[in-house]
Amino acid sequence: MRAAAVPRTEITIGRGTVAVRQDELDRLLRALGELRDPGAASIKDEIGALRVAGVRIHLLPSQAEVAALLAAIAAAEPISRSPGSSLARLKVLLQDA
Repeated sequence: MRAAAVPRTEITIGRGTVAVRQDELDRLLRALGELRDPGAASIKDEIGALRVAGVRIHLLPSQAEVAALLAAIAAAEPISRSPGSSLARLKVLLQDA
């Protein structure tokens, strides 16, 4: 018997896409909410709105939003479980943006 697939949301930035588990996306949004930064607030609102609309989130983040996302990833996953984790892959995608 196969385990049920974990729901994922695809986040696309530029030409790269990362499938993020719902629990990881929840942690990322929580971490963005804890940052007292206008870039964090705007990208959190954008991700939240697009998340409701479907399973694909296409972002064109500003430099301030990229910085906020990187800070939120560090807070949401302070010790990267593996280089292949969704948030670790999202971090690499943001660093290349």
